[in-house]
Amino acid sequence: MPHGNKRAKLGWSRRDFLKTSGVAAAALAFPEIIIACGPQSSGGPTATIPKPRKGASIRLLQWTSFVKPADEEFKRQAAEWGAANGVTVAIETVTGDQLQPKTAAAVEASSGPDIIQMQYAWPQLYTDACLDVSNEVNILIGKLGKPDPVNEAYCKVNGTWRAIPYTIVPNAWTYRTDYFQQAGVTSFPKTWDELTTAAAKLKATGKPISQTDGHAYGDSLTMWNPVLWGFGGKEVNADGKTVAINSKETRDAIKWAQGAVKAGLVVHPEWLDPDNNQAYHADRISGTLNGASIYIREKIEFHKYTDVTNNAPMPSGPKGTFAMNLIFNHAVMKWSPDAETAKAMLLALMEKDQYQKWTTIAAGYNAGPFLPWRPRLQQRPQAEGVSGCRGAGQVAGLAGTAEQEDGPVADAVHRGRHVRQGAGQRRRR
Repeated sequence: MPHGNKRAKLGWSRRDFLKTSGVAAAALAFPEIIIACGPQSSGGPTATIPKPRKGASIRLLQWTSFVKPADEEFKRQAAEWGAANGVTVAIETVTGDQLQPKTAAAVEASSGPDIIQMQYAWPQLYTDACLDVSNEVNILIGKLGKPDPVNEAYCKVNGTWRAIPYTIVPNAWTYRTDYFQQAGVTSFPKTWDELTTAAAKLKATGKPISQTDGHAYGDSLTMWNPVLWGFGGKEVNADGKTVAINSKETRDAIKWAQGAVKAGLVVHPEWLDPDNNQAYHADRISGTLNGASIYIREKIEFHKYTDVTNNAPMPSGPKGTFAMNLIFNHAVMKWSPDAETAKAMLLALMEKDQYQKWTTIAAGYNAGPFLPWRPRLQQRPQAEGVSGCRGAGQVAGLAGTAEQEDGPVADAVHRGRHVRQGAGQRRRR
């Protein structure tokens, strides 16, 4: 598929980005992991609508996303709800890297925000600190339908909902169509081996394809877990408990990474999630895996590379095409003196009209967590996106510490590369 500037200006929808990133696909690679976390939802018993208490104060801790207008809209909605119900609402935002230590500190102290935004499987890790919100999730299921299986796997612990599904941040490749054309690459690679070939050509132009292989909470996981899965590797067996990462398939994935880096894929163990965005905006790289925020900021803030920026889905490995997306859900904490008020606020923020306003401003950066209802995605100008993707967002495994969640696959790739390099250096000596 050619991606020239003329085609790039035709525009595409946020729905296309969600399809490109794998959110819209239905199949899951490892349903046994989801089953291990709990059965998929069906309608629950008649729910009780929580009522806010006038005079209550609610604190909510969440990350600062990469789309600032969407953060502002979330705060606006929360404040508006608070004013209408006589509730003082404070939204505290921190970077994604700060969210985990602040959450851990609050759990350890059994004190802090009434609501905490949970990344990935944190409800599995902090189960005892998270109140049962099954009643509230059943209300949303009644209105919106079944939740996405990935959100459910992370939120539901032993059959009990410990967080309310909130959003999926889909990831897809963002790349410069002009640099790809200059390098003789007419379309984004469809397989990991094709990516290796393209990376060699792009590096020769001085504008490499680059990605983190460090402990970035989003971009590292969403890159290297799909590589692992694409070669048939996995972290755990079907029981959800037995560690299975030491396998031929894992070694095949590492071997691919070694070859790709040798050919020209530039990896940065020091990069955290903002770094590849900055490198793209600074015209230092030709492509990287990221959320839609790179294009969004180009469009509304920088105005430099909008017409030569495109998106593409994850390449395929020998075992198929897979994607992993950043997942956020909201937990009401056990120490909250106004838990019912906190639950009422979260339900209000998930109302269709409110959520629609937020996702519209997010401009494709966020996807709804309930399958039958994804907010209607309006058109916005952007480079032509790929119309579909065979992969789907997956769960990375069960609960662990922040290092355990961010580390195993990327660490295996990073260590594998350097073990090989070290061996070569020893042979040369």
